[in-house]
Amino acid sequence: MTFTRKSPDDSAPGATRRTASVLFDDHLATTIAWGNSTASGGAVLQSGAAVSDKSIGTVSLSTGATTSGRIAVLSHVDGLWFGSTRYTFESRAGLLNLSDATNTYTVRFGFMDSATGDSTDGHYFRYSHGANSGRWECVTRNNGVETLTQTTITAVALTSGEPYSVFRIEVASSGTRIVFSIDGRTVATHSAGPTGSNRATGMGYSMIKSAGTTLRQLVVDYTYFVANIQGDR
Repeated sequence: MTFTRKSPDDSAPGATRRTASVLFDDHLATTIAWGNSTASGGAVLQSGAAVSDKSIGTVSLSTGATTSGRIAVLSHVDGLWFGSTRYTFESRAGLLNLSDATNTYTVRFGFMDSATGDSTDGHYFRYSHGANSGRWECVTRNNGVETLTQTTITAVALTSGEPYSVFRIEVASSGTRIVFSIDGRTVATHSAGPTGSNRATGMGYSMIKSAGTTLRQLVVDYTYFVANIQGDR
């Protein structure tokens, strides 16, 4: 179910009802059901385990208990492209348990076009305990060529009592300025992004297991997306 938290006029700079596509999904009443959901052993769960008075409605992307379990929820993977429209993706999310040497997984979310690994084109956050000492990574992929920024923000588990974080990606209308932020702090700025219809992509989440038989979950409080075709102001 999709909800608009506020009118498109104040959702993003330059956004109006005529010129902006706005999605706000609070995941309060239904699980995510976008255009390109895939699973192998995993599932999307309507979860109450990590709900608090500050996270009203959540869904969990669960790997399931198989060694190679995976789950992805994506929009159409050729539904948008960069170079003339300003895009914003934001999610408030958290990892229920961290990846480790026994139960290993990789999480990706943001602008992406693959359910099974790294995207051909896109901009997204990525995490696994074996990369960047368990700190979040900011990834841009342009026709398979990766630009990587390793942040100083260490992933934390919701089971440790840590709060959810707000992850945000803003892509300028030129497609060549991409700003990643976590909890309002800029952690990366990229410039070599994919542009044009030949480099189309989508948006969403994936969680892929590579070791262990204990399920792991990415808990999502909300998903927020704006496409402003008037460009930047």
